[in-house]
Amino acid sequence: MPPSRPEIADRTFTYEAGVRLLSEQRLREALTEFLGVVADNAAHADASFQVARLLLKTLRFKDSIAWFRHAAVLQPDAAQVWQGRAEAVALGGSEADRRDLLAALKSAPIDPMVRVRLQDRFGSLRKESRPRSGGVPAKVIAGLVADLRSGGAAAVEATAARILRKAPRSAVAACILAEAQAIQNRPEEAIASYQRATKLDPDYAEAYGGAGRVLFNSGRIRDAAEALRPAVILAPDGVPGLTGLGASLSRLGHHQAAIVLLERASRLDRKDARLFVELGDACARHGDHYAAVDAYAHAVALSARSRKVVAVDLRIALADSLEQVRRSADALAELNQILKDEPTHSGALMSKASMLQTRGEFEKAHELFRRVIDRHPANGDAYRRLMVSHKATRDDPIIDEMVDLYERRDVGDEDRMNLGFAIAKALEDTRDDARVFRFLGEANRIADGLSSVSAGQRFAEVSDCREAYGRSDFAAASPAAMNGFAPIFVTGLPRSGTTLVEQIIAAHSDVESGGELGFASYFCRALLSARPGGPSGELDPDVVAGIGRDYTKVIGRQFPGALHVTDKSIYTFEHVGALKLALPNARFVVVRRDPRDNLFSIYKSRFAQGTHGYAYDLEKLARYYDEFERMIALWRERVPGWFHEVSYETLVAHPEEETRRLIAACGLDWEDACLNFHESAGRVQTLSVFQVRQPITSASVKGWRRFEAELKPMIDILRRDGHVAD
Repeated sequence: MPPSRPEIADRTFTYEAGVRLLSEQRLREALTEFLGVVADNAAHADASFQVARLLLKTLRFKDSIAWFRHAAVLQPDAAQVWQGRAEAVALGGSEADRRDLLAALKSAPIDPMVRVRLQDRFGSLRKESRPRSGGVPAKVIAGLVADLRSGGAAAVEATAARILRKAPRSAVAACILAEAQAIQNRPEEAIASYQRATKLDPDYAEAYGGAGRVLFNSGRIRDAAEALRPAVILAPDGVPGLTGLGASLSRLGHHQAAIVLLERASRLDRKDARLFVELGDACARHGDHYAAVDAYAHAVALSARSRKVVAVDLRIALADSLEQVRRSADALAELNQILKDEPTHSGALMSKASMLQTRGEFEKAHELFRRVIDRHPANGDAYRRLMVSHKATRDDPIIDEMVDLYERRDVGDEDRMNLGFAIAKALEDTRDDARVFRFLGEANRIADGLSSVSAGQRFAEVSDCREAYGRSDFAAASPAAMNGFAPIFVTGLPRSGTTLVEQIIAAHSDVESGGELGFASYFCRALLSARPGGPSGELDPDVVAGIGRDYTKVIGRQFPGALHVTDKSIYTFEHVGALKLALPNARFVVVRRDPRDNLFSIYKSRFAQGTHGYAYDLEKLARYYDEFERMIALWRERVPGWFHEVSYETLVAHPEEETRRLIAACGLDWEDACLNFHESAGRVQTLSVFQVRQPITSASVKGWRRFEAELKPMIDILRRDGHVAD
């Protein structure tokens, strides 16, 4: 994503500046600096090595491997370069990358002992390590392991501690001690013992993996990922390490890297249902719901064979993914079967209720949410989901009901957060504005603390796209030939009106509503690689054509025979120019809304875990809006006429005029149904399930004014950055 050479006027890049930035943990800036150094001097070995290291640290495995390969050409006798390349290949390399590494190692002029250690990682030690026994007989170790498996953790702990007193250099004994402590639910002692084992034997993959597992189970996900990384580096085909690191990275929002690891694990072990659940979860979070269905279905089949009873949560996950790939009948059938077996299961009731909401069957949905609340009165999530499609009135008893529950001291943070969002929505419905932010502010503070993804990660992704595409010559690039697919991309910030615009377009008889398909941004990442020697601004025509082919294939699978499909993926705004080249017949609609209304609407929303890490803080929201505006400004400058902009405020003020312009911009003939979209809306996946089924209204325009004082930190930044004037 960062530039091959950043195009910044009057700028000199130096290795020393990169090292300073690195020491200050300003990793993205350091990467840009080192890339600039290499662009000025392609033979700068140290800068090339630093680029490779930083790309690996940020989980850009393929780019990292390419840069380590480049660094090895410049410094063939540098052991650290070969070690780094081996780490990158172990974490994210293909079988071809392994073969290339092993072939290159044969003639690498490095210490033979280092060479053999690296070769063994992809040979005899690829699945498990050979830890140091410290003189403890193998028979004794085997006996301890057998005792652990039979449930004798306390006795094993005592024996392992006694052995360590006699053989203090035994990494294996320290690891067994840690396992026994972990089984007895003493995580801190277990972590200390695992760390003792890795200190005694730094190549002990299973000890790193054990520490990571305990950290993961203790909720310390970021620490778990750090601990599990060496487990995979040392044993690249060790399934427990791959699964643990993949699960950790998925929860931290690094879905693509997680899927690479979990898919490798799934090829190595087809019989572990828990592994396929993690793979399904990662694919679902990433938006690849077809892959999620496959993974969950495999997990269900494994569970049915081994246990005869499949975990309900797994069946619900499968149903939710089936719904996402428009197998709605199968999804509801699965949920109905669960509820036949367990009529009061909260998760199944809420999943079915949410599906009914997307179909506009609000009363039926509310009845199911109420069944959950009656059985579990402290379930804040049920209240929040119910309020999405329920408009409260001043005498509505649900308000006091929720407030009384919110005030209880025994309510946990997650339930309190969900209740806070629900109460704030009800109070806004009833115009009890003075009380709204008491609940909304606290809900967002809790949500921000619970978020597993950082806002900075999202800011950097948009900024990196802007820098990379800012060097590309779109006017000189040739569009991909032989691709007649004509999707209609609708993009913008969340809560900007993209769902409204998509539903207007999808009311046309030639258009299928796709919703948030999510594939386009993923495919475009191939264009943004930081490749050694890659010329600045190059748009590889083969890669561009491949993006179009891949997108056409995956969407064609989901919508066979469709003339046009809308794709409302939020992040498409980052890749307008690239996608237009890849799909020359595609149309693009960018929806814009007064940032004060837009960002306030985001602030009132609870998003899926692992997404939109900027959404729960007013200042972060304002900064993200600036990133969005700068990205759109780039497209206006570089590819004018390649996309149509819709002002939400203008659309709701002049619906027929603006709708006619919109339909024309999409290359469609006019149909009156586009003005009456709310009468034909089918399944709609959006936080606005209620509003999208109403006629166009300006009721939400300038809604921010009622809360101007509370929104001041956000508005001040927007005003400073020139995004609002009044």
